[in-house]
Amino acid sequence: MSKENMQDGHGSHHDHQHHDHSEEPMTQQEVVQSLLVLGQVALNAGDYESAVEAYASALQLERNDVALYNLASLYARGLGVRQDFREAARLFHEAELLGNVRAGKLCAKCMFDYIDANIQSATPAKVYAAMAVFVAQVYPEATDQKQEVGNGLTAIGNTYLSKGDQDAANKVFAAVDEFCD
Repeated sequence: MSKENMQDGHGSHHDHQHHDHSEEPMTQQEVVQSLLVLGQVALNAGDYESAVEAYASALQLERNDVALYNLASLYARGLGVRQDFREAARLFHEAELLGNVRAGKLCAKCMFDYIDANIQSATPAKVYAAMAVFVAQVYPEATDQKQEVGNGLTAIGNTYLSKGDQDAANKVFAAVDEFCD
């Protein structure tokens, strides 16, 4: 995902009102919007560490789908932070819960990338264990975690089949057969 695919925060549900800041303090929404702009400026300049700080600061004030999405994108690509597909997926999922549909697709991609990173050396037991950790962190609201693990592994196995990687698909489906009801 290129920085051009990140969301800039404009057109969001927040009102943009100009105040004389010398007379009254900024509202929390104005601070969040300023942090989103700062994050976008930092992204455009290639200053990913500052972008991470701006989006994380915005999220400390309010759960904002743009900040979640952009911070998730940075985690997924390892820009300004150590690459972490689980954290990226968790943030994308939270953005999806706030109405960001595109974030849901990227959450699924992070799930695949997370399992794919170690698929060659993994046993079916390790594949299942990795997916169980992923589901617990990314989908804590899921009432049936084991079912969620099975659904995720089935989707990943089908993705491997569509890519023509029968060995990886067999390993993933073996994890489903062995550990999921």
